[in-house]
Amino acid sequence: MAILNDLQALFAQCPVLQEFAPRTDQLETDAEGYAILPTGSTALRQDMTGVVTWQYNFVLAATRMSADDVMRLDNCNFLERLQDWVQGQNRKGVTLTDAEFISLTASDGGLSEWDENYQYGVYKIQGALIYEKE
Repeated sequence: MAILNDLQALFAQCPVLQEFAPRTDQLETDAEGYAILPTGSTALRQDMTGVVTWQYNFVLAATRMSADDVMRLDNCNFLERLQDWVQGQNRKGVTLTDAEFISLTASDGGLSEWDENYQYGVYKIQGALIYEKE
């Protein structure tokens, strides 16, 4: 659970997400906001001293107004800025509570669904945090 808390704290600092209400594992489809949706962890390897390298997978999803082409273009730019910010955090390193940071990635950003009135779109980015922990 500490990893999810660390991710929540990290994305709370993201200037691209400042205007949105954060959620965990839940996303409104008819109001702007974002959520971190955990999708599972995988142990990648274990060394002889017992240190395990983990990959924590998640989706960062944001609901945004998408009623017209101008808004949809802005949403595509939003995804690009968000992915750029994540890559910047990867270069700087991320502080983790109970683990040692290795890398953070964000990829495959795009529109995934609409609300029933086609006024709001849900835009998602696949994320992965790789870290080591004893």
